[in-house]
Amino acid sequence: MSGQAEMETQSPRRFPVERVRDLLASLFAAAGLSAAAARTMGEALVEADVEGLPSHGVMQAEVYLARLKAGSVIPAETAELLVDRDAMAVLDSHHMLGHLAGNQAMALAVDKAKRFGIGIVAVRHAFHFGPAGRYVRQAAEQDCVGIAMCNSRPSMPAPGGAQRLVGTNPLAIAVPTPDEQPPMILDMATSAGTSGRVRMAGKAGKPLPDGWAVTAEGEPTNDPAEALKGMLLPMGGAKGFGLSLMIDTLCGLLSSGAWGDAVPGLHGDLTKPFDTSHLFMAIHVGHFRPVEEFLAESGRVVERVHGSKKAPGTGRLYVPGERKWEIARANDGTIKLEAAQVAALRRLAGELGVDAGALA
Repeated sequence: MSGQAEMETQSPRRFPVERVRDLLASLFAAAGLSAAAARTMGEALVEADVEGLPSHGVMQAEVYLARLKAGSVIPAETAELLVDRDAMAVLDSHHMLGHLAGNQAMALAVDKAKRFGIGIVAVRHAFHFGPAGRYVRQAAEQDCVGIAMCNSRPSMPAPGGAQRLVGTNPLAIAVPTPDEQPPMILDMATSAGTSGRVRMAGKAGKPLPDGWAVTAEGEPTNDPAEALKGMLLPMGGAKGFGLSLMIDTLCGLLSSGAWGDAVPGLHGDLTKPFDTSHLFMAIHVGHFRPVEEFLAESGRVVERVHGSKKAPGTGRLYVPGERKWEIARANDGTIKLEAAQVAALRRLAGELGVDAGALA
């Protein structure tokens, strides 16, 4: 059996979260980031895997580092503040890492919400920022309703169309809840599946679920390779397409940034910027009513879902975001990496002169 074939038959392995986080931080530091920024990237990527979102986690380190090396992502850590008026602002991130710009944008939105009741921050020349839920959680932890969205490379047609018009354009909304409960967090793509999950299925040699994609000719397909050459499908048909189109429009036009065909692919030409646009909003509940009253009622919202009647065979009912919270708790401080991911991290470590002993 060849080395490649042997690697592909290996089972996934679990590693302590802190070891993988520290290795990633070392890789990003070697690529030019400060220690603090590199640690943020390590924490963000590991967090996605721990919460059951591997398509936005450690597997993205390879393309992020490749883009840093190619110069299409810059090692800056602060986006430029272009417009700052009362409750709104516009940032230009100049193609810095999206997690860093996203943290800055939501922090600014929350600060404005505390002063004005609402804060809205648009970001242009932005980069992939991982799960949108990461940013709305930051708002919810400060007694704010958080909203985050971004556009992406067109990959879905209009209903009945045969041309890529809109991306999988994610939307996240968080509502703060009492301290003993995790905030309610809706974090969703507007497509039935995502490009990241399609790529993961391709690497694992698994078929796609029905209704996820069509070929370039518009025929239904379960083949990840054909899906990547063809088009993803919006969730809910016309509703998903309409929501995606509105997200693309709001993000691109309010930021004076890229939208539609001007947004390239993350995995395309690594020497050219992945130019996307983001929008962050925070609404401070204390400007509407006492925070304690709001939290008491949002807690009852959760309890109402938990206590509602179940269909036969259902063990438990969940509010948005609760499954990810339970997955994170069940991981017990470890992270699962596929053999291909371990090999990629070891190769990157060798290229950047970083000790990969954490993956031994």
